[in-house]
Amino acid sequence: MSKRQNTVDSSSSTVAGVEQPKYVAVTGESNGKQAARRTGKTAMDVDGDAEMGGFEDAYEDEIEEEEVVEREEDSDGVEMEGEEEEDEDEEVVAEKKHRVYLPGDILGEGETLQVDNTAYHMLHSMSVQWPCLSFDFVADNLGTGRTAFPHTMYAIAGTQADQAYRNQVVLMKWSQLHRTINDDKDDDDKGDDDINDLDEDPILETKTMRHQGGVNRIRVLQSAKSPLAATWADTGKVHIWDIQRHLDAFETPGTQIPQSAMQPLFTVASHGSTEGYAMDWSLDGRLLTGDCGGNIYLTTRRNNSGASFVADRSAFRGHTSSVEDIQWSPEEASVFASCSADQSIKIWDVRTKSRRFALDVPGAHDSDVNVISWNRRSRYLLASGSDNGDFKVWDMRKWSDSNGRSTPAACFAWHKKAVTSIEWCPTDESVLAVSGADDQLTLWDLAVELDAEEEARHRDAMVGSDGAKRDVPAQLLFIHQGQNVIKELHWHPQIPGMLASTALSGFNMFKTISV
Repeated sequence: MSKRQNTVDSSSSTVAGVEQPKYVAVTGESNGKQAARRTGKTAMDVDGDAEMGGFEDAYEDEIEEEEVVEREEDSDGVEMEGEEEEDEDEEVVAEKKHRVYLPGDILGEGETLQVDNTAYHMLHSMSVQWPCLSFDFVADNLGTGRTAFPHTMYAIAGTQADQAYRNQVVLMKWSQLHRTINDDKDDDDKGDDDINDLDEDPILETKTMRHQGGVNRIRVLQSAKSPLAATWADTGKVHIWDIQRHLDAFETPGTQIPQSAMQPLFTVASHGSTEGYAMDWSLDGRLLTGDCGGNIYLTTRRNNSGASFVADRSAFRGHTSSVEDIQWSPEEASVFASCSADQSIKIWDVRTKSRRFALDVPGAHDSDVNVISWNRRSRYLLASGSDNGDFKVWDMRKWSDSNGRSTPAACFAWHKKAVTSIEWCPTDESVLAVSGADDQLTLWDLAVELDAEEEARHRDAMVGSDGAKRDVPAQLLFIHQGQNVIKELHWHPQIPGMLASTALSGFNMFKTISV
């Protein structure tokens, strides 16, 4: 039996331990009129940085007209026959206008997906002028494991502007992030948190630094004492930034940031003019970067030195195509993993003088391996996502069998397009978040295991609006949609269950009822 109860509850969308996708399809027409929807409000941007964009309040109540149905009566005051059947027809029509969406359902003409606020503890959206392919959370001093609303979070992102000189590194403070108000609740069902919470707009504050070239990826050294950010530029250069002054300026309005803090602290030139995407910090300040030529370089932080960093000129070589992602081991300080467009996953040890990989999984996927994530709690688990939409989980204790072949512990072919980001939940070792170019961000609980009876109930429950059964894995907890081409996701390191994602359409930050 899994840790989540596997039951069928006809009064909710929880079926066999799976939170069904919390979007409903509704018709765009209502009584011959377009369904009304209040326009979103743009939240306060205290810096007046109009270029970055702002928060959107796109999830307010819809304005709906109530239809009054009058029953006809005969001369004796008795309801005429046939009215009950007519009422039933009206219920069927209403059901078609507002129904639960299941994966595989095809939206009809005039139908759109509308968010169900009951699926979220919090959901906010932020628009941007220029898309951000990558972002990262920044550690703060507000406490770990915090749950009280409203939340405050710090993040950093890099832009992909239409001209190289317009690109920026943007440090953001998202504050006054209130819980999502569930206006569908009855007053009797609302708790103190609902009553006392305020439906106020979030606040966006930004600090920017000019960045030459588009930002392919950005990563933060997660240390509140010495926060550093690294950017992979499409020029082939990797820039390291000290962001402490910018963080301090958020807390002291009017603070002038010196020009020296607006420039990179160090630039890694080891890759020449070859750009890349793979990047990861170790906890002690070592930076790994992998490029599109298959080379991986190590840059080491040197304390008590004017240079601050030293970039190796000798590359780790073994991949025959672009290195797509890199992850330091959470357990062994000298070990890291990499994945590549050559369809392989490799394990390396920086102490190896030959700079060759120690372990290899050739053909880990049938297409480019785009992303990997090392589980920080069950440190023998590594997840990977590929260009064909599947993702796999590898058990490092059983890396290969007696014949030297590597077999994944689990494989899911759910996403219909390339997997763009994957990350284990930092507070729950069995929960995994995956995003794809199919505009889905999915949450999975790999601890869910169903017995035969539960499996049968689960299959019976997964029936679409057309009456056809849907093949929905029991481990699938949640589907978040509403963004266009999701590029990257991250769990907040200090707020349990909090997620953010960046897409061509902007940012979402949310906390679901499932995790």
